[in-house]
Amino acid sequence: MSARRGDTALTGGGPIDDLVGIGFGPANLALAIAIDGHNREHPGSPLRAGFLERQERFGWHQGMLLEGATMQVSFLKDLVTMRDPGSRFSFLHYLQERGRLADFINQKSFYPTRIEFHDYFEWCAAAFERSVGYGRTAVAVRPVTGDDGTVESVDVVHRAVEGPAGETVRRARNVALGTGLTPRLPEGVRLGPHVWHNRDLLFRAPELTVRPHRRFVVVGAGQSAAETADYLHRTFPDAEICAVFSRYGYSP
Repeated sequence: MSARRGDTALTGGGPIDDLVGIGFGPANLALAIAIDGHNREHPGSPLRAGFLERQERFGWHQGMLLEGATMQVSFLKDLVTMRDPGSRFSFLHYLQERGRLADFINQKSFYPTRIEFHDYFEWCAAAFERSVGYGRTAVAVRPVTGDDGTVESVDVVHRAVEGPAGETVRRARNVALGTGLTPRLPEGVRLGPHVWHNRDLLFRAPELTVRPHRRFVVVGAGQSAAETADYLHRTFPDAEICAVFSRYGYSP
């Protein structure tokens, strides 16, 4: 991919991208790997692609990178193996590069820790630094039509998350949305100093140690809820941890 970090294809000048990805989490990272593979196999007809990511650097559920927490899926469901097992971006290749292959095999589990899988994602993302505009947020996607009214391309309008104001336009033939999930809260509940989603757990943890806490309530019955309750039990052994869920117990 030929776009540089923060580079833009301006309306009225510069080449049009074949694809612009909005968001650079695992989904669009996997897409970047697929495009890289295409360009290596077809050097005569490479695809030009770039990505916009509002974070300042790659990050995936960083607020839930709990010590010892494992992935819910096999390592074979990485960014590339099911499509191209021989890819240099496979989790096994990552382990070999990190000198961890033998250790991983000997731990007798196909479920890596979430911390190690995040490191794998970062390792892959580092190969595409020049293709990602970090610290950029997309504010609009506008169709560009031809004389007959057919949509020929789109303008992706974006700006810096912090810093100087002003919008930039990047024109592309295709757009891939990979902005991640939106936290779901119970009806009538609003985020605040004492109410927050588990995705922010480790970011909020330092605040919790400032003064004693006697009771926590964790709402939810999935793996993340169970991990959050366990973390609070271990971190605040004198506090009461209340788990609230509509089912009869936790489920993955």
